[in-house]
Amino acid sequence: MKKIFGWLFIIIINYFLFLFLIYILSAILLTKKIIPNFGLITEYQRNYYTIGLRNIWHSNEECVEFSESQVYIPKKTNCDFNNIEFETTLSFNELGRYSDHPEESNYGVVVLGDSHAMGWGVNDEETFSHLLEKKINKPVYNLGVSGYGTIRQLIRLKESNLLNKVDTIIIQYCYNDHGENVNYEKNSLDAAKKKYELVTGNTKYSFWKKLRKSFRYAATIPIDIITNKNKKMDFNHHNETFIKVLKSYPFVKDKRIIVFYVNGHQQIFTNFPKGKSKIFNNLEYVDLNIEKNPKNFYLIDGHLNQVGHIQIADKLSRLF
Repeated sequence: MKKIFGWLFIIIINYFLFLFLIYILSAILLTKKIIPNFGLITEYQRNYYTIGLRNIWHSNEECVEFSESQVYIPKKTNCDFNNIEFETTLSFNELGRYSDHPEESNYGVVVLGDSHAMGWGVNDEETFSHLLEKKINKPVYNLGVSGYGTIRQLIRLKESNLLNKVDTIIIQYCYNDHGENVNYEKNSLDAAKKKYELVTGNTKYSFWKKLRKSFRYAATIPIDIITNKNKKMDFNHHNETFIKVLKSYPFVKDKRIIVFYVNGHQQIFTNFPKGKSKIFNNLEYVDLNIEKNPKNFYLIDGHLNQVGHIQIADKLSRLF
C-alpha cells in the first residue's frame, strides 16, 4: 500500500511540474509575441498576460486625470495605448472618444459602457460608435470609459453637456459592471483621491507574486477548461441591480434606451432578455450574439477587435 501511495505521490508531483513547465513555455512564447491558438497554451497565455504583461489604459496618467465624482476621467488629449496584440492611439475631447460628428440637424445617440465601448484595442475610427455614426448619419457620442460600471457611466452622462443633444442611449453591459453597481458609493474628495492613487499606481505584480500565481493557475486552469467554468452566467441577478440603477437616474426616462452585452472570451449570459422591458417602457434589450464568434475578439487580450466593432455597428444600425 505504501508503494502505491508513493507512486501516486510521484505521479501527482510530476503532473503538476509538467503543467508548470507548459505554463512557463506559454509565457515565454507570449513575450516573443508567438501566440498559437491551442487550448491549454492559449488559456495559460491569457492568464500570464493578465498577471504579468498587460498594460491597463486607466492606470496611465498620460491617459486619465482625477475626478471626484468618477475617480478618473479621460484626458482631453491623444493617448498611445499598446499591448501584445495591438498598437493604438485614443483621442478624447469634451464629447468623449473622438469622432468627426456630422452636423447636428437632429438628435443624436450617446454610447455608454466600459472598455469594450470605449474602444480598448482599436483606433478612433475603428470603434463601433464611429462606424455606427457613419451608417445612420447622425451624431453618435462615445462616453465609454474603461473600468466603469453602469453608475459611473450614468454620472458621466449627467455631467456631460449631451443630455439635450441625444434622444437615444446605448448601454454596453459587461458582467463586471455588477460589482460596482452593487457596491459603488458616492466618494468624498479624500476617498476619491485614494481610489485614484490605487488605480494609477503600480499594477504589475512582483516576480515572486507572479511565480506564486503561476503555480496556482498552472494547476487550476486545466480543471476550469474541463468544467467549462465561467463560460456561462445567469443575467437575472445582474438585471435586478441594473434596473435599480437606471431608476435612480430619472433623466433616462425620456430617452430610448438600448442595452446589449459584451463580456469577452466567449462568456455568455443565459436568460438575457430580448425586446422591450416589462419594467422600463423605454428600455429595449438586444442580444447581438457577439460572444459566440471568437473572431470578434483579440485571442489573448479578450477585448473586441476591429471585426467585433464592425459586427456591433452593423447590428445596431438595423435598430435605427
